[in-house]
Amino acid sequence: MADRIGPCDVWELARRRGSLSGEVAAGQLPRLAVAQLDPADRLRYRFAGDIDERGRAAALLEVEGQVHAACDRCGRPVSLAIDERARFYFVADEAELDRLPIDDSPDEPLLGSSQFDLAALIEDQAILALPISPRHEGCKSPLRQPPAIGEPTRRAFAALAGLKKRSH
Repeated sequence: MADRIGPCDVWELARRRGSLSGEVAAGQLPRLAVAQLDPADRLRYRFAGDIDERGRAAALLEVEGQVHAACDRCGRPVSLAIDERARFYFVADEAELDRLPIDDSPDEPLLGSSQFDLAALIEDQAILALPISPRHEGCKSPLRQPPAIGEPTRRAFAALAGLKKRSH
């Protein structure tokens, strides 16, 4: 199970109803680095080609794994489960993609290619599965607790007003 995911031919994969599967380290998906995941965390994927009921090249992507991010409140690692499944169908060019009506179908259209970037799609689905603000359940931030009674509070705008007075 290699970390590098090469491009794939979605047309051929759909035609033969083939599948690709493996594992990839979070560190091999550069946009996940922004989410501060542990680069050693691994995601399992399966990309299965198909022809949908309308005769279009299609695929099902499954991405799952356990990843670790820094808790937004305490900064300690928090474990996050990723278990995503999404169906896609492929179109031949951007003009066709632009002509498609926006609908509430669970299948999403994608620009197909014989050099389709599967790694980017896996990364997209993993990013969509992550919470905006990862936190331990019930975590209380030591930085966001209210000040103790009698302790002075800092007022950012008051400090800015003081700076403005000094500059005049």
